[in-house]
Amino acid sequence: MSDETAHVIDEEVRAIITRNYERARQILIENMDILHAMKDALVKYETIEEVQIKQLMNREPVTPPSGWEETKISQAAYSNVATENESESAVEIEKPQDSE
Repeated sequence: MSDETAHVIDEEVRAIITRNYERARQILIENMDILHAMKDALVKYETIEEVQIKQLMNREPVTPPSGWEETKISQAAYSNVATENESESAVEIEKPQDSE
């Protein structure tokens, strides 16, 4: 392959990359609201499913993922048990030691 052919190929590759970079950038700019809404949904629910993605893409309010309430209740119960265990441990640590 000649240097001239290699140069033409390099230029074409560079043009394709630049064109598609600009296209991707424009898509992100035009859909920044969806991107931020998706970020908010992920922060709130930690996971999203196909239903939530469709809602986001249609710029609709996002509903909780399936099983979210059960997960939320389980996490709350776990947090209460963990807090109680930590409190008990703290009490045990604070008890004075008997000197014999």
